Amino acid sequence: MPLTPTKHHESRLGVMLDQALSTALAQLWSAVGGAEFMSAVLDVLHAVCPIDSGGTLVYYRNRRPLSLLHRFNPSERQVPADIYSTGPYALDPQYRLFLKGCASGAYWLRDVAPDDFYSSEYFLTFYSKTGVADSIDVIWRIDDDTAINFFLQRNVHSNEFTAADLAALQLVLPIVYAALAKHQQMTAGFLQSTVDDKTHLQVECTLNNFASSLLTPRERDVLLYMLRGYSSVLTAQKLNTSDGTVKIHRKNIYRKLDIGSQAELFSLFINCIPFAKPDEQSDPLQFYQQSQVSVLSR
Repeated sequence: MPLTPTKHHESRLGVMLDQALSTALAQLWSAVGGAEFMSAVLDVLHAVCPIDSGGTLVYYRNRRPLSLLHRFNPSERQVPADIYSTGPYALDPQYRLFLKGCASGAYWLRDVAPDDFYSSEYFLTFYSKTGVADSIDVIWRIDDDTAINFFLQRNVHSNEFTAADLAALQLVLPIVYAALAKHQQMTAGFLQSTVDDKTHLQVECTLNNFASSLLTPRERDVLLYMLRGYSSVLTAQKLNTSDGTVKIHRKNIYRKLDIGSQAELFSLFINCIPFAKPDEQSDPLQFYQQSQVSVLSR
């Protein structure tokens, strides 16, 4: 991340009702119930808290996130726009927050991410390659199993968000939420789906069974915290053990999986997802390794 940003966004703390915000609010209410509504919500949020990229996702507890809108500059991304929903979402701090039942609100990444998130392989291998340096997610909870997430992002060439940006967003959230409630009432059921989501089932199966044939249950606990960006110190606190014990578990994980870094661990996890069998309690790593042996033997 550059030490001196080339673009500087000004905070809108106090939320002046200027022409841009006035126009965005008018368009928001005109769009309620229509196809352009989600775009209008993002326009309001952008008028209050300037962003470089952003979009709208629907979070589900029992299926992968659904992308409704995504604005970004393709030249700033090193990974496909739709890669998030193929598996990386399972390690996303904001998605994990949703699964824990967070209330509707605006959540700054630095406040919800694990302590080692910015040096984790999830961040280095996936997140940073999207061109994004900082994000705030505005979550509107529909029910226990569903929420709409407006993700607001600044890239590596801009300044990061500030507490003032977060405060400015919170001032307009009651207006945004009222519009969302009205839109949901007018378009009831459009976010619901009964589609059998095989990808999500495979992601969940991989989370539950990855490396289970090689690691002890406690080693698997440590492995999952590693994937999500927790340091050994914070992992020890979560597991009610010592930092030294966690470090021993980490060494054993590397040895048993025959890897030398967290980068290899992250890659191995992602590669195993297509080999997961949701109707079985089997380790997808075994099937992935078998496929690699078959390729090498040809």
